[in-house]
Amino acid sequence: MKQKLTNNLSSNLSLRILSIFLASCLWVFVINTDDPITTRTFTNMEVKIIHTEVLDSLNQTYQITEGEKITFSIKGKKTIVDKLKKSDFTVTADLSELSSVNAVPIKIQAKKYADEIEIIYGNEKTLKLEIEDLQQAQVPVVAETTGEPKSGYTVGKKTTNPNLVNIKGPVSIVKRIKQVKVLVAVDGISKDMVTKVRPVCYDSDGIEVDQSRISMDVNTIKVKIAVWKSKKLPLSIETTGEPADGYTVGTIDYEPKYIYVTGESRDLSDLSEINLPAIDIDGKKSTVEESINLDSITLPEGISLAQQEKEIMVKVNIDKLSEKDLTISDKDIQILNNSHQYKVEFVDSAIQIHMTGLTSSLKQATLDNLKPRIDIGELEPGEHNVSVILEEISNVKISGDRTIKIIVEEENSQTEED
Repeated sequence: MKQKLTNNLSSNLSLRILSIFLASCLWVFVINTDDPITTRTFTNMEVKIIHTEVLDSLNQTYQITEGEKITFSIKGKKTIVDKLKKSDFTVTADLSELSSVNAVPIKIQAKKYADEIEIIYGNEKTLKLEIEDLQQAQVPVVAETTGEPKSGYTVGKKTTNPNLVNIKGPVSIVKRIKQVKVLVAVDGISKDMVTKVRPVCYDSDGIEVDQSRISMDVNTIKVKIAVWKSKKLPLSIETTGEPADGYTVGTIDYEPKYIYVTGESRDLSDLSEINLPAIDIDGKKSTVEESINLDSITLPEGISLAQQEKEIMVKVNIDKLSEKDLTISDKDIQILNNSHQYKVEFVDSAIQIHMTGLTSSLKQATLDNLKPRIDIGELEPGEHNVSVILEEISNVKISGDRTIKIIVEEENSQTEED
């Protein structure tokens, strides 16, 4: 009987243990069915760098070369995993842990449920940096304009405040920066303007430099643009020296004939023309062509060029001389200023002149154009040698004795003698 009771008790205990085991399995099954373990992945999580003062104390800076954004996963109960967002995690790289190969471990921490989830790192476990010394430099500020002012006006003096900016950043970037520019649009303006402009850095080739890793001591530059009136002035050009014997200066052609200058009104009012440097033709026998750079012209103080063209093309024609002789008869000579009504008798019947010049010019050297004449306004009665006055003909040189002998008499002198 005792043995039977013992067997029953053993059988009941085994059943109870089996029941407990089955119940546990059932509970685990139910739990896992209702709230299973799941995995979730977060991508493009930005790594926050902390303790940057470590490099600041060494006057150094960094640039991320690898690991700026990472991907990681979390594992845990679905009810918990589904509640978590990117903002529930901090991803940091502590520069105080910087290694000799410029790598920093990346640490991911959950702000909540940290004990109920597992963080699974992706491939990016370290942040890799490029370490570089910092440099400071003072760089000049240059103001430039875009567009065109109102017609009849031009951009004058450009001033900036400040005219130097302090720049700080990696050596490799700062040493590239040669100029800081501020660009101001001046389309259609006709008076001075003041504005504030964001400065932009440029290298020696005029290429804009990325400013994301540098700092300046100012965010904007104050720029004043003076607007001046412009004036159209004719150009004047002369020659120096003499061509070779038998040659003369012909026409002088140049383009443009006018240039625009700018300045304050009081300075412009005194200007009527711009004199170009003289062209040397000494000993020349053929056409002389030269280009004159307007930048080489000395302009009055306060006056500057207001146009794009910088070159004046000049052509001085050197022509071979022709010759022409002309006899001027006493009948062709007009008598001037005979206020006393004197009688004038020509002792010499004619004069001979010799002319040299361009063929085209010599054709103009006619009696009608030369208008030969003598002036007797200051003469008393008697015999005189007077000079025949001739009109000048462009590009014609006249030689020969122009003196002619005349006798001046009072009109009634012959009657009294009789």
